[in-house]
Amino acid sequence: MSPHYHFIINPVAGSGHAKIVWPKLRQILQTRNISYSFDESRYPGHTEKLCRQYALNHPQAVIVLLGGDGTLHEAVNGLHKETKVSATLAYIPCGSGNDFARGLSIPADPVKALDKILAAKAPRLVDIGHYTEKFRNESAFFTNNIGIGFDAQIVYLTNHSPLKKWLNKYHLGFLSYAALFFKALKKQPTFKLEVTSPKGHQVFEQAFLCTTTNHPYFGGGVNLMPTAKINDGKLDLVVIEKKRTWPFLRLFLLMILPGHFHIFSRRVHHLQAPKLKLAVSSAEYGQADGEEMGTEPFEISFSINQQAFLY
Repeated sequence: MSPHYHFIINPVAGSGHAKIVWPKLRQILQTRNISYSFDESRYPGHTEKLCRQYALNHPQAVIVLLGGDGTLHEAVNGLHKETKVSATLAYIPCGSGNDFARGLSIPADPVKALDKILAAKAPRLVDIGHYTEKFRNESAFFTNNIGIGFDAQIVYLTNHSPLKKWLNKYHLGFLSYAALFFKALKKQPTFKLEVTSPKGHQVFEQAFLCTTTNHPYFGGGVNLMPTAKINDGKLDLVVIEKKRTWPFLRLFLLMILPGHFHIFSRRVHHLQAPKLKLAVSSAEYGQADGEEMGTEPFEISFSINQQAFLY
């Protein structure tokens, strides 16, 4: 027996892309006599509430998110943030970055993504990260990554720039990150980072980018750590140190080119573990799945959970 699919649409994701594609997807569902229902999120945090409430009342349904990485971030927190609610999620990417979709090899085309969901035989467990931040007294979950420093600076500049909205109209939202690269490069200082893991304690005096990731991608498709896997029960910490600007530019160029040669640089440090703890004493920008975490010192602990996805 086919499951019931409940769609949660974020109408502002991708500057309205989800709202545009929904009528076409709805027509496909009706043509194929698929059992479905839907809700629209209407304000920040609404997807979190909608997802949790529907899962509590309909535990056998598949909840399908139409939106971006931020929409998915809210849905996962809706299921896990308080007492865990068991539910199966699916995802049709309609946002700016769509890095989680890349990590799971979900098609960028919404129709193809829907076809893949409807053809899936059974859900599969996927890692999601959990973090607790001491200074903010905050505990939450993430599907992509948590960044401190350079990538979070880019997220902040992008979210406060009209450029992102303009590019999203042409489905080029991922370019907004690249467009503000040099501005972030100029503004972001290096900082001292302390890392504690099962492998011991490490100190990086000139950290510039610090990203704890659940899969290879960040920043709208940049392959930060190609060996990261979304179902291995581990998180991947990537720390890039910066002493001078030009070597960092060369390193970042290698990051976006084929071959992934950046991972061999002595300025790139990689640690893989199921649990991590990071400490930054200076006030730095932070981001969680592309959502701003503000500018404060960080003392943040990470662990792994799992979520069932149909894809």
